[in-house]
Amino acid sequence: MKLISLSEKFIIYVTEQTILISLTSLIASIFHIKDAFLGFFLAYKIDFIPGFLHIFDTNYGLYNLLILFLISFCYYSIESLTGHGIAEDIFKLEIINKYEISKNKLLKLLLVRDIIKSFFISNIINSLFILKNKKFLQNEYDNKFNLMSIKNKNENKKSLFLQYFYSSMIMYYSIFFILIIIYTFVQPAAPLASSGTVKSGSYNYWHFFSTILKNNITLDVFEYMIGGFSLFTGTFIELFSSNIYEAIIMSSLDITHGSSSFVKYILPQFFPETLGYVFGLSIALVMTDIILSFTQSMIRNEKSQYFTQRTHDLLYSSGFYLILSISLLVIGALIEAGLGIYNF
Repeated sequence: MKLISLSEKFIIYVTEQTILISLTSLIASIFHIKDAFLGFFLAYKIDFIPGFLHIFDTNYGLYNLLILFLISFCYYSIESLTGHGIAEDIFKLEIINKYEISKNKLLKLLLVRDIIKSFFISNIINSLFILKNKKFLQNEYDNKFNLMSIKNKNENKKSLFLQYFYSSMIMYYSIFFILIIIYTFVQPAAPLASSGTVKSGSYNYWHFFSTILKNNITLDVFEYMIGGFSLFTGTFIELFSSNIYEAIIMSSLDITHGSSSFVKYILPQFFPETLGYVFGLSIALVMTDIILSFTQSMIRNEKSQYFTQRTHDLLYSSGFYLILSISLLVIGALIEAGLGIYNF
């Protein structure tokens, strides 16, 4: 039996919350409720504290929290009933009881656990007890009812590499495509004033390429990757805020010039560029994992062997992430410069 690590618990939760917050924004938009979460992500650089407090001290913010709770409970309940979800299918997580109990009783315990997990404040408070129940890394509810989070398959370097890649891909594309739906069909963005193409007289391929690449690497390295040092908080916020702008611009382009403009000007470089960002997110997850692995070693008074081996495996994966991220951004910039359009 192998316990799931503290860092994996955290990364699973962040990945799930990315999808659930995105869906909350979509449902709020459909019902014409102001998007409290998207409003915060847009204003966070100039209005961090007031923007965050508006989620809790305004009617529309409370509606968003209620929607998030209901969606979260539905997701976690389906996960408990079917045994399939991000935790089970990517990280091979399994929840068991230390003693022999009936399947129905276990399911009832899991559904109550899902309610606690569905409201992030109760989940945070519950999870803080890991510092107390450090032997099995249990939160308070799990400790009280003898529930344990284990891996049902052995982990290796290959699965670790793919786990963080899959998590990053889910986070990036779930946010992006849900935002595209919002700003194209639910709350259409304003049409663009121009097509975004460069005038032929001012066009210099290599100058344009270097400008695009610099912008993309700045976002990838200094916003996504470095955000891992903040336990992914900075990355998480920037992931939403940057994708909001991207989605608005692409939706505006589609509204102004039709879907053919997306196929002609955006699609050729879309997947190389966005996959470059996905691997940048994976590096942020590695940084977060290293910090939490060190924390786990401290609270459990473990020898340095676990942390050293974990860090070795993580850095091994992050080296490939970095090479792939930069290479894909270079390819994306080469294609985009060749099309002669502004960097979206």
